[in-house]
Amino acid sequence: MDETPKTAIRGMIFYVLALLVLGVLAGAVYTIYGHPADPSQQPAAETIPQKAPAPQ
Repeated sequence: MDETPKTAIRGMIFYVLALLVLGVLAGAVYTIYGHPADPSQQPAAETIPQKAPAPQ
């Protein structure tokens, strides 16, 4: 097998790091702005009906 050029390896590492940074930034933006604009609005977790525990 031929040896992989070092520039290709550097490029792949740069690509993976760039995706990781973009993912972290997207997660931060979602965390900050991903909540309802109206504080009186009910959170989504509270609108999902909970199953009653099974009788024993």
